[in-house]
Amino acid sequence: MSNHAPRPCCHPGCGVLVGTGSYCPTHQAQSDERRAAMRQQTHKRYNRQRDESDKFYSTVAWRRFRDHYLIMHPLCVDCEEDGDIEPAVVVDHIKPFKERPDLGLDEDNVRGLCRRHDNKRRHDRTGRD
Repeated sequence: MSNHAPRPCCHPGCGVLVGTGSYCPTHQAQSDERRAAMRQQTHKRYNRQRDESDKFYSTVAWRRFRDHYLIMHPLCVDCEEDGDIEPAVVVDHIKPFKERPDLGLDEDNVRGLCRRHDNKRRHDRTGRD
């Protein structure tokens, strides 16, 4: 149940009253399609601008190294420090590959992380919410 009075749909010229959201059901679908198209364009633009170093992660050498590392080190190192047991699904470079490509396949420069800890470390590096 809405806590405010119904208001007109935000689509120009539409007078349908909506209780929640900004658009009536018809125009909400159109808005969602526009948003999806804009998101797709943004992703294409971003991917064209990605660094050449990102191509390293699609090489056979990296995939083999990553698979072997996860077999040899199956648990998340951060979870282990916390006393938890969680499988590692990401092989994270301690010194980023973009800064030290010479350490890209060095076992001493990587660690296995679960998805939660990888996301936390990525957030800490970028400072984004």
